[in-house]
Amino acid sequence: MGPLQANCYIVHDSASGAGFAVDPGGDPEVVLTAFREAGARCSAIFITHGHPDHIGGVAGLAESTGAEVYASREVEMVLAAPEKFQFFPGMPGFSSCKVDRLLEGGETVSIDGIDVKIIATRGHSPGSLTFFVADCLFTGDLLFHGSVGRTDLPGGSFDELAAAVKNLILHFPPDTRVYPGHGNSTTLAAEREDNPFLTDLGW
Repeated sequence: MGPLQANCYIVHDSASGAGFAVDPGGDPEVVLTAFREAGARCSAIFITHGHPDHIGGVAGLAESTGAEVYASREVEMVLAAPEKFQFFPGMPGFSSCKVDRLLEGGETVSIDGIDVKIIATRGHSPGSLTFFVADCLFTGDLLFHGSVGRTDLPGGSFDELAAAVKNLILHFPPDTRVYPGHGNSTTLAAEREDNPFLTDLGW
C-alpha cells in the first residue's frame, strides 16, 4: 500500500469471520474491501511500528469499523501528532488516531478467539513489535526476504535489530513463516541460511 508499497495483512478465522488488520498503511477502503471479500470483520488493528508508510490508513479503518488499535508507545506518539513525524518527503499525510491498547512485548492478546503473541523487536525503530499468530510472524520492517530493515532513521540501532532477529530465529521453529513489512514472505530457516545480513551473528 502507498508510495513505499508497504504490506498490509488481514488475518481472519474463515469459520467465525473474526479478524484483524496488520499495518494498514494506505487507503482504508482497500483494506475494507479485502475483509468483505474474505467474509471477515475487522475487530482490531495491530501496528508493527510508527513509520508513516505503515500507519497511513489506521485512523480511517478504525473509524469505519470501530476496531481497537493495538500498538507501542512509539506509535501512540506518532498517531497523536502526525505532523511531527513525516520522515519521508513526498509521503501523503495521515490523520491522528488514538491507540486503545498499549503493547510492550511479552503479552498475548486474544481477538475474538485468535491469539496474538507480542514480541518486542527494537532496532528498526524504538517501539518495533513483531506479532506471532498461528505459526506465522508479522515482522514489520525488522526482517525481510534476503534483507533487514534500515537502522539509519531516528531511534534505529543495527545491534538491537540483529539481536531481535537472532532471538526470533533461536526461539521459533525453522519453518515459521515470516510476513514482512515489504516484499515477499519467507521462513526463518531460509533467512538464517541465505540472508547476507545475518551471516555474522555468531550462531
